[in-house]
Amino acid sequence: MNPEERALLERTLKVSQENNSMLRKLERRARWSLLWWFIKMALIVIPLVIGYFYLQPYLDSAIDNYNSIRNFLPR
Repeated sequence: MNPEERALLERTLKVSQENNSMLRKLERRARWSLLWWFIKMALIVIPLVIGYFYLQPYLDSAIDNYNSIRNFLPR
């Protein structure tokens, strides 16, 4: 192996190691991003679901009142 080929091979090795390092960082960042997305969605969806179940009896009575009033109105 001549010196040019060896230098080229060493340069290629160095660049591939840098690429591997960058790809690992990107993969780690993507995992964290996915985790934070799930946390944010949970912080949005869970209170909405709990609120719906908590307010459901009140909503049902309001809908019943609305329907009873609507029955008295002429069509």
